[in-house]
Amino acid sequence: MVLLDRSTLMVVFAAITLTMLVLFYFDTYRTSRASFAGWWCVAVGSFFFGAVLYILGEVAVVPWAPSVGNGVMVLGSGCVWAGARSLAGRRVRRGLLALPAGAAVVAAFAARSWGDAGIGSIVLLAFMGSAISLASAELWRERGRSWHLVRSLAVATAVCGVYYLSRMAGLAVLGPDDPLFQLLFGTGITLLMAMILLVVVSSSITALNNTRRTEDLQELASRDTLTGLLNRGEFMRRAQQRLRANLDAGICSAVVMADLDRFKAINDRFGHDAGDRVIRAFSDACRTTIRTADLVGRYGGEEFAMLLTGVDADEGVRIADRINAALAEHSSLPYGIPAPTASFGVVDTQMTNVGLQRLIREADSALYEAKAAGRNRAMVGGAEKFLT
Repeated sequence: MVLLDRSTLMVVFAAITLTMLVLFYFDTYRTSRASFAGWWCVAVGSFFFGAVLYILGEVAVVPWAPSVGNGVMVLGSGCVWAGARSLAGRRVRRGLLALPAGAAVVAAFAARSWGDAGIGSIVLLAFMGSAISLASAELWRERGRSWHLVRSLAVATAVCGVYYLSRMAGLAVLGPDDPLFQLLFGTGITLLMAMILLVVVSSSITALNNTRRTEDLQELASRDTLTGLLNRGEFMRRAQQRLRANLDAGICSAVVMADLDRFKAINDRFGHDAGDRVIRAFSDACRTTIRTADLVGRYGGEEFAMLLTGVDADEGVRIADRINAALAEHSSLPYGIPAPTASFGVVDTQMTNVGLQRLIREADSALYEAKAAGRNRAMVGGAEKFLT
């Protein structure tokens, strides 16, 4: 069996980290600019420069290089924790990463001046093991819909964190030259653990990044570009599902159709840009009025559709009035445009269990009644219409 010396192993490790850094940066980070991917780039880059500093210390005999390398490796481990925390949507205080890295450098220089480099290694392993273990804890805390993508990452960081802490304990108790320590925690095994962590983290983050990009594209395709509300197709799809679930659960729902009053006159007099701003103002009024559990979409042009859960027609009228009040108070419209208003048609499922298309037709009919009655009001579709 051919055993590679420590310097050769470090060269191999440096080559692998550099290759992984280049691939990950161009394939993943540059296409997404996600913060967790950025943290992982910094982590892999730190591991690469740490390996280079170790090589300089052993091959080129640069006395300060290994001590600085300890700090860089601790910084890389801290970035693994920062990436996991960012992935979970939690805030990262960058200043916290510099403290353990600086402490590792100081400890390494002090240990060398005392003639006992092992103390510096113990401090290094303590910081690295703690940071990677904390990264695993951050991932285990966040068991959301992407858990299947980060599960292997959580396991890998947990194993590596425990291994580095165990290596620290072994170094303190057994010493670096003990045969058992070399068997369990030799340089080859330690670098192998680091390489496994690199591969697992990179593949997991790449898969997660691709999944989130796909979800972002799907979300973008389901939204109206002007207002950010659901487009007609997505509203109909989600409203069909929601209405069916509400009917099965015996929950009343209200369907509301809305249309901006005298919108063509606004376009003709003030221009299409002003018309677009009125449409956006109405969508903002909807967002500030209805609940997040309700659905609202741009049905076409200046017409909008809503599905309100747990609401009857009378409450639907009150919600429509609140939307008109919020629209009248909107402050972002150009000077000179009269306060826009909207007319609404409202029906509910209290007296019937007909489908969404029928409800929309009846709400639309009530909307035209509101227009004929003078606009800027909400009208309720009559229950008797469902029985004819």
